[in-house]
Amino acid sequence: MDFLQIQNGAVVRENGEPIRLRGTNIGAWMNMENFMNGMPGSEHRMRETARQTLGEEMGSWFFTSMLSHFFTEQDVRYMKSLGMNFLRIPLNYRWFEDDMAPYVYKEEGFAMLDTALDWCEKYEVYAVLDLHAVQGWQSSDWHCDNSCRTALFWRMKDFQERYFALWKVLAARYKDRSVVAGYDIMNEPCTMNDYGRLPLIPYQARWKDMNAIYRRVTEEIRSVDPRHILIIEGDDYSRRFCGLEAPWDENLMISSHAYTTLFDHPEITSDQGKREYLRKEFLESEGYKYSTLHNVPLWVSEFSFLPDQVEVYEENNVHWTTWSLKGCDDFFLLSPKKERPYRTLTEPVARKALICMPEWGGEYNRTLREQLNNTADLLKKTVDYRRFDNAENPMFFMMTVGDVYYNNLLQYPYIELFQGMDREEIDAVMADFDTENCAINTELEDRFRKYCL
Repeated sequence: MDFLQIQNGAVVRENGEPIRLRGTNIGAWMNMENFMNGMPGSEHRMRETARQTLGEEMGSWFFTSMLSHFFTEQDVRYMKSLGMNFLRIPLNYRWFEDDMAPYVYKEEGFAMLDTALDWCEKYEVYAVLDLHAVQGWQSSDWHCDNSCRTALFWRMKDFQERYFALWKVLAARYKDRSVVAGYDIMNEPCTMNDYGRLPLIPYQARWKDMNAIYRRVTEEIRSVDPRHILIIEGDDYSRRFCGLEAPWDENLMISSHAYTTLFDHPEITSDQGKREYLRKEFLESEGYKYSTLHNVPLWVSEFSFLPDQVEVYEENNVHWTTWSLKGCDDFFLLSPKKERPYRTLTEPVARKALICMPEWGGEYNRTLREQLNNTADLLKKTVDYRRFDNAENPMFFMMTVGDVYYNNLLQYPYIELFQGMDREEIDAVMADFDTENCAINTELEDRFRKYCL
C-alpha cells in the first residue's frame, strides 16, 4: 500500500493521485464504550468490578472473550465488500501503559493493534490510529474512559509528558507501515471541562494551551516519523477550530465531528428543508471554514450517516467515517441480535444505564429522567446564575449523576449476570458479537455500497 501524503490540500498516493477516504470506526474495541458494548460505566472501572466479582482469572477472561469476538478479520473483509477503504481505530492509552507503571509500555496492546493492521493491510483498508482516551482524560465524558467527570490532562504536566512519550513510541513503532494513513493525535479534546462539564456560556476555550500541546506532540512524532499524516481535532468535542493556529506541519489534515442538531428542530419536516439545514450547518461549521481558509483536507471522522450529510461531504470533497461499525443497538451497521443470549441476558441492566436517552431505556428511564429534570431545574433556580445554559443544564446534570454514581452501581448487577459461568460459557455468550451472529442494518449497508463502491 502507498504511503498517503498531503499535497495542495488533498490526500494523495505516492504518485500524486488523489484518494477519497470513506469508511467507519471500530469504536468500543480498544477503547470500550458502555452503550456500545452493552455494559454500564467506564471501561477501567468495569474491569475492576469484574476482577472483584469474578476473580482475577475470570474477570480478565470476560474482557478477552468479548474483545476477541467484537472485532475480527471477518469484519474487515465485510467492510471491504461494501467498498470501504478507511478504518479509524480508537485507542485507550491503558492498552499501552499502566498508571502505576508510567513509561513502561505493554506489548499486549501493540500486539493487538498489529493484528488489526495486518487485517487492514490484507484487504487494502487504510487505518488511522486514534488516541481516543489519553492519560488524565481530555474531556469529562465516558468516551475517554472517564468516570469522575474531570479532565485532568489540561492541568497536570505529568499526564501531558506521558502523552507525548506514548505518541513518540507509537510513531517509532509504526513509522514504516504504509497501511497506517495517519495519527489522530487526540479525540474530542475539551479544554473547558477540566473541572467538570458545566452548563456555562459562553464556552471559553484555552487555545494557548491546546496549540502548545499540539505543537509539542508534533515535535515528538516528527523526531521519529517524518512521513505519516498528522490529524488534528478541534476543541469542544472537535467542533471548534477558530483559535487553532495556522497549519504548523506540511503533512497535516483536520478532523471534525458532525452530530447534527437537525433533530432539535421538529418544525423542519420536508426533505428539502432537512437537506438545506444540513448543508447550511456544514458550510457554517468551524471545521469547514478552517479547512478552506488554510487549504488543508477535512475529514469528518464521526457522524451518524444521514444520507443528506454524506451528499454534502461528497459535494465538498470531504473524507468521512461513520460512528460506528458495531454496537448493541440497531443504528449501528452490525449489532448482536436481540433474541440471542448476550442481549437477552444484559439488556435489563444495560438499558437502565442510559438515563440520558429515555427512548432507549423505556418507561423506567423516562420516569427517572423526569425526576432528574425536576432536580436540575431546582438546582438552576437555586444557583440563579446569569451564565446558565438552560437547555444543557438537565443533560449535564444527568450525565454527572449517571457517569459518577448511578452507572458505577449498575456495574455490579451487570457483571453478576456472568457469575458462575466457566470460560466456554462466557465465550458462547460473547460469540454473539461475531459478524455472522449480528443483525445487519440493511439501510446503512445500502448507503455504504452507494457511496463507497
